Parts: sequence; structure tokens; C-alpha cells
Amino acid sequence: MKKNIFEKLGILLSILLLLIPKWIAPICSGLKEDGTHMGCFYSGNLVMKIAVMIMILCILMIVLSKYKYLRLLGSALVIVLSAFSYLIPHGMTHMHNEMGKPYGFCKMESMACRANHTFEIVGIVAGLIALVMIINIITILLKKEK
Repeated sequence: MKKNIFEKLGILLSILLLLIPKWIAPICSGLKEDGTHMGCFYSGNLVMKIAVMIMILCILMIVLSKYKYLRLLGSALVIVLSAFSYLIPHGMTHMHNEMGKPYGFCKMESMACRANHTFEIVGIVAGLIALVMIINIITILLKKEK
């Protein structure tokens, strides 16, 4: 089996996660009546920040691949971050954005974030990242020490 294949797959999926909110399935681009952005704007930005963190962790796991426990810890952190990238847009974390409003997506079905199924796609990709990292943990634990 190729070396660090799951970390490399994690990098590719995190790049995909980074591209979803702005380019693949764009979120709402307009402003509300009061001049502030909609909740999906902040959720999309946070998902993109989480994708960058996942990418950095996967790169660190490749660079520090000889340290088994760092790879295990990195994989566990990536699983937690991918869970957050699913939970945050759905308002399940009770976290608030810079404006003091909770994260989420627009309530109207006609809005771009709902019509493009942005956060459903984010959830699928985040689930794939978590699945890849679970498989990575299993392969690290089953690998024989040399």
C-alpha cells in the first residue's frame, strides 16, 4: 500500500471542502435589509477555515509520519473538525459568529445556500473525511512495528 495514502486523500477532500461554499455550490452572496451578511455567509466562511485546518493537519501527518501517536492524534483531530464542519451550519453547536448571531443557513427554500444544497454537500464531504481518518486510525493501529 502506498505510504500516507489516507492523509493525501484527506488533503484532496479538504481542498474539495474548501471549494464548496464559494465555488462548487455557492452560498448566498447578498446582504440582508440591515446591511449584514446572512447566517450562511458566516457558516460558509467557518467551513472554509475548518477545511484549511484539516489540510494543515494532514500535511503535518505526512511530514511527521514516522511518529505513530502524532498521526493518531492528528487523525482524531481531523475527525472532530469534520464533525464540526457538519454541525456548525446546522446550528447544532450553539456557537455565534462575529456579529453575535448563531451560525446556520437561510430559512427560505429559494435562497442560494438551500437551492444549491451547499451544506448537504459539505456534510457528505465532511463524512467522507471522517471515514477516511477512521480507516487511517485502524491501519495505523494494525500496522506492525519494524
